[in-house]
Amino acid sequence: MFTDHIDEYVQQLSEGLRALDRAATWDVINELMRAWRERRQVIILGNGGSGALASHMVNDLNKIVVPGQPRFRALALTDSMPLLTAWANDSAYADVFSEQLLNYCMPGDLVIAVSCSGNSPNVLKALQTAHELGARTVGWTGDTGGRLKNMVDICVHAPVLYIGQQEDVHLILNHAVTSALKRWITAIARHATELPRAVVLAAGEGTRLRPLTLTRPKPMLPINGEPLLHYTLQWLKQHGIHDVAINLHHCPEVIVDHFGDGARMGMRIVYSHEDRILGTAGAVRKLERFMDGRPLVVVYGDVLTDFDLTALIAAHNENIARDPSTGVTMCLYRVPNPTEVGLVGTDASGRITRFVEKPRPSEVFTDLANAGIMIIEPEITNSVPADTFYDFGMHLLPQLLERGVAMYGWVIPDSAYVIDIGSPEKYAQAQQDWHARQGRVPR
Repeated sequence: MFTDHIDEYVQQLSEGLRALDRAATWDVINELMRAWRERRQVIILGNGGSGALASHMVNDLNKIVVPGQPRFRALALTDSMPLLTAWANDSAYADVFSEQLLNYCMPGDLVIAVSCSGNSPNVLKALQTAHELGARTVGWTGDTGGRLKNMVDICVHAPVLYIGQQEDVHLILNHAVTSALKRWITAIARHATELPRAVVLAAGEGTRLRPLTLTRPKPMLPINGEPLLHYTLQWLKQHGIHDVAINLHHCPEVIVDHFGDGARMGMRIVYSHEDRILGTAGAVRKLERFMDGRPLVVVYGDVLTDFDLTALIAAHNENIARDPSTGVTMCLYRVPNPTEVGLVGTDASGRITRFVEKPRPSEVFTDLANAGIMIIEPEITNSVPADTFYDFGMHLLPQLLERGVAMYGWVIPDSAYVIDIGSPEKYAQAQQDWHARQGRVPR
């Protein structure tokens, strides 16, 4: 019988954890990150077991130590027994938290109130005071939420019946939230200190540019005396990226013989030979070891550009800091012929919401298209099957969008130059345009 009781308790607890409101939990994580970024104080309060959780969570927040990053400023109002008893003796127990808030809380701080019943008088009065002081408020409560649920900006319920199980849910929720925060801050630190590596996709046969590409890959077509690939590598180096991989298939020796290991350009180049073309995403999947856990700048080999890559990297890092689920930051550029390209739709935050390939005139909703340059996080390649043809545009990006992976667009400024030389007309245009811009390109 005792064993049956334990099994039932654990089962109910597990069901409660699975039923947690993920959106509300995510909102709490975002509120805590806002407090961290703005150097706001996090103040946590509760009675009894909830008071113990307040102390526990403050300890876990203050122990998030990531080199080079600020720390949380967290305080538990339950930890000063002399102060609690003094306020309870001098006024009323309902004031023990609100009076402390008057000492500690500033506008913009975050107050987290933990109460399984949602009706504790001292907790409710503290929330009223927090709002009067201009603080943001979060409530962790039980299955019903009591009066507390209507007094906070964000409320997370523990969807189990008994208070003991509710406290267990709160404790596990604390560990889930604080571990997520540490992972997020660690990612921010990594992106701030490590430049990404880059891959240039150069395996295609360039059939639309034949006969020019019969004996050389498209990225080796000359533009003002130098191969297109020379300018791409030079551009990467200009922005601090020295580790580059190039995938090869068609006439691979032309690239290898010209650039070697990259030492002549002050770079380190590795090559990925493809016996059969793996597609843009398949090529990156094969280079998973080269990425070494870092973000990767992916450059289509037929793109010629001079935009500020450092600004793109900074934008990607900002996306990570704002949204840790960011998997891709994609360069977008404005096109005069939206029906001839794949269009990319974004919301007000820049998050990509849809892709439409070569729409009919009545389907055009934007003039923004994929520029063939993006930054991807290393885990994105986990979605690509090994040794299989897989394309970013046809396969991977729509799949990530469907799964809810955050992808953001970054619009190349109009003052920058970007063109793909996929056709004879574009190739001729690039040679003419680039000659006029040579003063801006480091040699």
